[in-house]
Amino acid sequence: MLPGRVRRALGSALRSAGRPSVDVVVVVEPIDLPRLGEALRSVGAQHGPTPGVLLAPVAGAAVHAGLGRLLDEQPTWQRAASAALTASAADLVLLLRGCDTLAPDAVRSAADRLGGAGEPAALPRLEQAGEPEPWLRRLQHADETLEVRLAGAVVRRAAWGGRTLTEHDDWLCSPTLAGLVAEHGAPVALPAPGVTWYPDHGTRAYGATPSLLPGLGQRLEQWSRVEGRLGGDPRLAERWRRTVVGFELPRLLQDAERAAETQWSELRRVAERATADAGWTAGVGAAARALVALAAAGRRTDLEAVAAELLGLGDDLRTERRGGEVLAVWPVAGLADEVRRLDESETAPIARVARTGAGRTELWLGVPGVDLADPATVVEVRDARGAALPVTVLDPGEATRWWDRRFQAAVAVRAEVSGPAGLEVTVRAGELTRTARVDVPAAVAPSPGPVTVAGLDVVDDGLLLTATGRVDDLRVLRRGDVPIPVPVRRDGDRVAVALETDVLGRATALPPGSYRIVAGEANVAVTGDLRARLPAEHRTASHRVRAHLGPRGGLVVELGPPLADDEAGRRAQERLQAAYRLDDRPLDPGLVYFESYAGRTATDSPRAIFEELRGRRRDLRLVWGVADAGQRAPDGAEQVLLRSRQWYDVLARARALVVNTDTDAWFRRRPDQYLLQTFHGYPSKAMGASQWQAQHYPPAKVRELRARGVDTWSAILTPTPEMTRLYREQYSYAGPALEHGYPRDDALVGPDAADRRAAARHLLGIRADQTAVLYAPTWREHLAFRPRGARMTEHLDLARAAAALGDRFVLLLRGHRFHTPAPVEVGGARVVDVTAYPEVNDLILAADASVLDYSSMRFDVALTGRPMVFLVPDLDDYARGSRRFLFPFEESAPGPLVVDTGGVVEQLLDPSLAERWAGPIAEFNARWNPFQDGRSSVRVVDALAEVLAREADAGRRGPSR
Repeated sequence: MLPGRVRRALGSALRSAGRPSVDVVVVVEPIDLPRLGEALRSVGAQHGPTPGVLLAPVAGAAVHAGLGRLLDEQPTWQRAASAALTASAADLVLLLRGCDTLAPDAVRSAADRLGGAGEPAALPRLEQAGEPEPWLRRLQHADETLEVRLAGAVVRRAAWGGRTLTEHDDWLCSPTLAGLVAEHGAPVALPAPGVTWYPDHGTRAYGATPSLLPGLGQRLEQWSRVEGRLGGDPRLAERWRRTVVGFELPRLLQDAERAAETQWSELRRVAERATADAGWTAGVGAAARALVALAAAGRRTDLEAVAAELLGLGDDLRTERRGGEVLAVWPVAGLADEVRRLDESETAPIARVARTGAGRTELWLGVPGVDLADPATVVEVRDARGAALPVTVLDPGEATRWWDRRFQAAVAVRAEVSGPAGLEVTVRAGELTRTARVDVPAAVAPSPGPVTVAGLDVVDDGLLLTATGRVDDLRVLRRGDVPIPVPVRRDGDRVAVALETDVLGRATALPPGSYRIVAGEANVAVTGDLRARLPAEHRTASHRVRAHLGPRGGLVVELGPPLADDEAGRRAQERLQAAYRLDDRPLDPGLVYFESYAGRTATDSPRAIFEELRGRRRDLRLVWGVADAGQRAPDGAEQVLLRSRQWYDVLARARALVVNTDTDAWFRRRPDQYLLQTFHGYPSKAMGASQWQAQHYPPAKVRELRARGVDTWSAILTPTPEMTRLYREQYSYAGPALEHGYPRDDALVGPDAADRRAAARHLLGIRADQTAVLYAPTWREHLAFRPRGARMTEHLDLARAAAALGDRFVLLLRGHRFHTPAPVEVGGARVVDVTAYPEVNDLILAADASVLDYSSMRFDVALTGRPMVFLVPDLDDYARGSRRFLFPFEESAPGPLVVDTGGVVEQLLDPSLAERWAGPIAEFNARWNPFQDGRSSVRVVDALAEVLAREADAGRRGPSR
């Protein structure tokens, strides 16, 4: 942040040059304080002129004055925002909650767009943190609608005047802003993402879906007030109608299953009013039409069925073609064609220039809701003068993978034309005709770079580049520009870049993801001939490789699992799953399938059970599922790649399956199949019903989770009968339970534990005189940004801890499997990131002490008798969150509870730590681990062997649910 004097001088200079000045008003409620730093950093990182910052605190929010111009506290956020709008002297004011963040170009884009006379406000596109709410996401991409949200809004202060926000205003719906719109005109919608919205001020757990219905009355009052403000302008009123009927009302109807009778009656009344006019479907999408029409008709059960379908499919609707029309296919009957019909805006074709050069251009084209796989599909291409161009139809596989729809294929053609050129592409599928326009760019000379790449070949062991320049500086960066050490070998102008890296002394295929090829810190230059061949897609033994130009130039390589062409992509997977559901071949009585953590590593109880079963039954075919080529099945197992045709075949025919996570939603356990669910940690946090309730899941979501979880279980694995009772309570499970210890822990108390400890310490470079400390924080669901991805908590200051502990200590950083930790660079104690280490038991054995929080790993570590320190500054918040505890945390934490880095260091430096806690750990094991005697695998395999020994009626087959 620039000093205020410099900012004011710069602002004055810019105003004199014609650019409007901008203040960012940051409204800070007490709940925003944990995220305020990130919000302010996003303001300070704006491209272009640095905006002014006005901090508008709400009562109870202790904000430091040094972060910006601090205004007086106000009793409500509406009063705080209004006061800041009055206090600002800038031309434009951007409104931001203290928990939200701005995209780097948000301020400049809005200022440029509002630089002259015109619209009174601008609305940058709103992105949602965590799992996006579908209808809110759809609204951000809609045309001819009218948003009146305050979040991220940039308003002309002169147009705002003396308006004051009231209790009727919400960040996403403001009648006061609607009044400004009615007087001065609609805000301009900026196409680029500008603000990231954090639901529940950043405290919402990933995937949580709290109902909007408790606020139904207030929401309907807001709509009414907005409608009243806009009533004098029919164009604005129509845009608001499309917003309500097409997005806001369906957003509520999606949750009709949770509506009380009074709420349902109110929703039906609103839907009846919305459908009263004959032209109500205009500008409203097919999914919204279906929900609103069913509500208006009082067909609540059918509406709930359609809502459940949308929950599973999202925007990827099932459709059918009737003549020149496309109709949505819903799981209910009796909907009029007018309601089911996708209008032309919903089936507008999307064309893309895939490759261009040497007088030829390859085009990919898809039509939403229309399957173009029919051989009779015709594609025509015309130039700007209307002249037809020669066209060659190409294999559509790559285009269909780009299109990425479950039920529809795309087409690919090559036209004899080079850029620059404007083309009209027409596709005819039966009686349906759609036309798209696409611009073919002119050939662009590559930007100069320290290395020029003129050729690229994909071979089994990596990339083979033809390159000149500072070739020795070539590097590979993964997402986030994190360097990945990979072998690079040069032979003249030919450079081999291996797509593998060293993991604990073993060459391992790079994991799926996006990688950049750079030279030093700069992009490589890609010559015109190679540009004309990109993107290039290849399959090797280890990867599906897709090389393409990056958005900033340079060379980007996307890596995926090595699936075949007819296995890769959503449409291919949908077809494989459909074939799987119809597979009625007999089970193979000698086939047993194992999977751990969705194929991400071969470990945990499934691994221990596998080793014991393999030692007894060499006649069995033991198959292990892996997610990508970087994972390896245990010795003696047949390896199968998840999502491959062979994998579906194994799932359909295996007599027994041993897994530690839920199956996929489409999985169907056959009547004679035996699925053993081992789970992957001691049951101590919310699961089943308590977790679903904490996540506010609607009934349809709970049914889906039960269908892919408890309904597939033939038996479960639990550590004690007491824990079995918890599983029965939480999942309403009544089936068999194997309840005498976890096979995963046999290694911790077995006869070779000392040898495994020594081997792991040697591999990690831990000296005999050093104290190894395992730091293994669990993940926080409110820090998640995708289903299996989350930022790591920063409660432990690694740099400070390492400096305080010194060289006698080694810190082993073990992120949760959902974590994406940043590079670790500290001084003092050595910090080793062991997140990718394949076997956590080795790390537990290697450690002399552990720093944990709420992870169930404490039940495993306790078996070693070594001390644990619990870093739990957010204990109260965690206990109230979606992963609340099944029993008091303090009763199952045999170690000191501390709240900061200093507390951790103090405990680790205390020579009496182990002695002080030896007794409590022994008592802990007696209570929680009574059956962990190193023979749990033996007992489980005894039970599994009985199942395999029984004769199965392999002739009958069918889904068990």
